[in-house]
Amino acid sequence: MKIRDRLLLAAERQFAEQGALDATLTQIRDAAGASVGALYHHFPDKADLYRQVWAHALTDYQQHFWAAVGDSADAHAGVTAGVVEHLRWVSANQYRATVLLSARPPGVRESEGNRQFMTDVWRWWRTHAGYGVVRDLPFDLVYALWLGATQEYSRHWLAGDMRTAPTAVADELAEAAWRTLAATDDRDHHLEKGIR
Repeated sequence: MKIRDRLLLAAERQFAEQGALDATLTQIRDAAGASVGALYHHFPDKADLYRQVWAHALTDYQQHFWAAVGDSADAHAGVTAGVVEHLRWVSANQYRATVLLSARPPGVRESEGNRQFMTDVWRWWRTHAGYGVVRDLPFDLVYALWLGATQEYSRHWLAGDMRTAPTAVADELAEAAWRTLAATDDRDHHLEKGIR
């Protein structure tokens, strides 16, 4: 593994365990087995290192989320797959997920990768809203209704406040998101199918 990748992984763990303020460059360098020169060659200061760790975590999450949603057969499958993948990713990437729940560094939201992700997800949503299967809502509200409960569960689980693994509650949270976001007719249709 390249030294830069080792530094990013070591920093991810230190930032997750210690917090961005308390983690030190010395701890990160020691954990990565890197020299002082190697650290400063790749990252000029702790703020830049934190920004790159955060951006790396975000990119990884977004790639997995979009693969699940973008490959879905229909709106129901996409909404539920997004929730399930979110919870699977959090379970498999606890340090990375903890970093993403920490303060967002400046500039990440404006990055090209983040803009492209938001455009892809919003286009997907608008397509399904256009033919009336999901509710036609503003993007921020879609996000809150789609992933709000999932995000909150993840936050509490990562903090040790919830004992049941996110993957064990994924199906229930996924269906709750669908019932919230589906257009009334489609929501009723899926409920009827579940009763039969």
